[in-house]
Amino acid sequence: MTEWKPLSTPKSGDPAARVTLPIPIGPHAKQTEKDIEAARARTAFDPKKIEHILRDGRIDNETRHLMIKTLDSDELFGNWKKRMFHMNREQKMAMSHLACRRLLEIAARDDWDTQMIIEAATSLDLQSPVTIHWVAFVPVIMGQGSMEQVDAWASRAMTHQILGCYLQTELGHGTNVQALETTATYNESTESFDLHSPTLTSTKWWAGGSGTTATHGIVQAQLIIKGKRYGPHLFFCPLRDVRSGKLLDNIVAGDIGPKTYDAFGGLDNGWVRFNHVQLPRFNMLSKFAQVKKNGEYVRPPSDKLSYGGMIFIRSQMIDRTGWMLSRAQTIATRYSLVRRQFRDPDSKDASESERSVLSYPSLNRRMVPLLSKSYAYIIAGRHMRHLYEEMSAQLDQGDTSLLADVHVASSSLKAYCTKQALDGIEESRQALGGHGFGVYAGFTSIFPDNAPAVTYEGDNYVLAQQVGRALLKNANGLEHDPKNTKLTNTTNFLNALLTKGALPLQVPTTAAQWRQRSVYSTALQLRAARRVADLVAEIKSGRRFVDLSWDCVEVARSHAEVVVDIWFAEGVETDAESYGKQESEWIRKLVCLHALISLQRDITPLVLPSSTGRGLADYPAGTAVLTPESVLSLEQAVRELVEELLPQVIGLTDAFGWTDWELASSLGRYDGRVYESLMAEAEANPINHTRKSDGVDNANVGRYQYGSTETGRHVAETWRRHIEPLLRDANARSSDDPIRGDGSKL
Repeated sequence: MTEWKPLSTPKSGDPAARVTLPIPIGPHAKQTEKDIEAARARTAFDPKKIEHILRDGRIDNETRHLMIKTLDSDELFGNWKKRMFHMNREQKMAMSHLACRRLLEIAARDDWDTQMIIEAATSLDLQSPVTIHWVAFVPVIMGQGSMEQVDAWASRAMTHQILGCYLQTELGHGTNVQALETTATYNESTESFDLHSPTLTSTKWWAGGSGTTATHGIVQAQLIIKGKRYGPHLFFCPLRDVRSGKLLDNIVAGDIGPKTYDAFGGLDNGWVRFNHVQLPRFNMLSKFAQVKKNGEYVRPPSDKLSYGGMIFIRSQMIDRTGWMLSRAQTIATRYSLVRRQFRDPDSKDASESERSVLSYPSLNRRMVPLLSKSYAYIIAGRHMRHLYEEMSAQLDQGDTSLLADVHVASSSLKAYCTKQALDGIEESRQALGGHGFGVYAGFTSIFPDNAPAVTYEGDNYVLAQQVGRALLKNANGLEHDPKNTKLTNTTNFLNALLTKGALPLQVPTTAAQWRQRSVYSTALQLRAARRVADLVAEIKSGRRFVDLSWDCVEVARSHAEVVVDIWFAEGVETDAESYGKQESEWIRKLVCLHALISLQRDITPLVLPSSTGRGLADYPAGTAVLTPESVLSLEQAVRELVEELLPQVIGLTDAFGWTDWELASSLGRYDGRVYESLMAEAEANPINHTRKSDGVDNANVGRYQYGSTETGRHVAETWRRHIEPLLRDANARSSDDPIRGDGSKL
């Protein structure tokens, strides 16, 4: 029998994964480990240096590795991801509640802080009530509650004495928060709010954790005082008894059901209705807006402050999209490197090895640009988080000057990056060929869990309209009130509309010129200015803004690409010394590549002469920014950058720091032993072995049988129960001679 090395360490009471069939490994499977080792030997920098900086986010990298190691070795979480592949919705929900409890037990035992708990919950690939509690409930209390309210509720929430959810979206109303139907009517005589769901479509819908788990919720409802509406406000509302879990009087709720692609299987996205629930006046979050005893309403400094919860979540989403794309890219890049298909057609040596599929331009031109997007969103997303934190600190001092900028930037980047990342994740999976469709590829949760991101916290196309409206307002201000119109470094490109010399550009005609930051950054900004000029012209022609929602899409995309480019480059330069000289140089190549592919995505506004009324100050009607030679040299610049980066892609993906436990991918294994791993998992697949698993809490659900003596010999019980009678009855009805198992007639 062939001796096979273990592919893992024993965990969760299961033996180590390994191939057990008595077969030779063969040269093709042996080569994969050698190929990835050779690729790492070619790396011209230290991936660990990059990882140390990239992962220094919500928690430091050393702490993250310690946390992952703890989960990897835990009796419940060690083989967690493989087991979840085989569970139905009810089993996943049961495991989700079990995971919440176990996670908090570990946190208490090992003294984990809040951010570690959030990172741990996220790393399980099981969207859970604990995740929602920390992402959408606690931050709203902290950001929107008064000091007295924070004192009353925050400590209980942060120590998990209560579990919360965020109830905003309704059955008939999503992004349009102003149209929410749930009401909170103030009663001066009782100093309380009457929280009510007046219609079917006012039913709260989609809130994670509300279906079966949350004891409390932050409810977005229309404030009504003495018959007058004051718009949506936030209310702290008890939902369930913390001891029995029973819903409180006049509240009904439940789970809304399974989601598309089986996404969020362990999260109880719910529906909730209120039947005149009485809340004390104290329960309206009142950091910015208040209702006094006599019903007097105290307005907030800005109406947008009530959307603080959404802005917070959007600000946290950008680098998250980059990390999820980087996960897909790590898997796809590693497998594409070790997967060999076809000899070089010019070779006359029949014994020559097949080529790595990553060497084909049809594949590397898809993968390497996606790698640049991963880095771009991670680094630009960190800037977005810091900007939100700066805004929050200013709001605490009554300063709202950053609010509009953060609102526009977070809306623009959320809409753009979530869509780009989702498309990139699926493109990465498709690059894996047939094996990419199997669960062991590691994409089973990445795509589904990111799919709804294009919709929640603001539909992407609606957010594009908000970006368009904001840029139109700035453009109008520059034209009619320039002294009082303030721009930021991400909107300074608007000066090109009316001011000559605002964005000087030396028209590039060679690939080398395109790689100069002053060229590609300016070109991105000029394109954004052209898109805004088109929008301004449409308004001046008499079209209503409400009819320009499609026109706003490209305006928002071009704006987002300007923002990502600026923040990506700034982030790299800020940390250049910490990265190291060689490391910084390779990331700068990614900055350049990201900008160039962004330009290629929509080059038309820069190449075509502008129409009357749509020109820029330096490019009046009838003139174009770029020439046909510019377009050809742009393609050459992209091609050359991809070729330069290609030998370094294993190092650049290693720098993301993903562990094998996190990836849960046979194809994305760090050691490259992809074919061994696929075979071992298929051998041990629970469906190929007899094991009772008939309950949602059954400890045996999804258990793999590594090293079983029955591997490859199992007869399914359902075969005996259904297929054998089918064949028997069919043969009994037939006049043909019965067939033996070997194909011969009896």
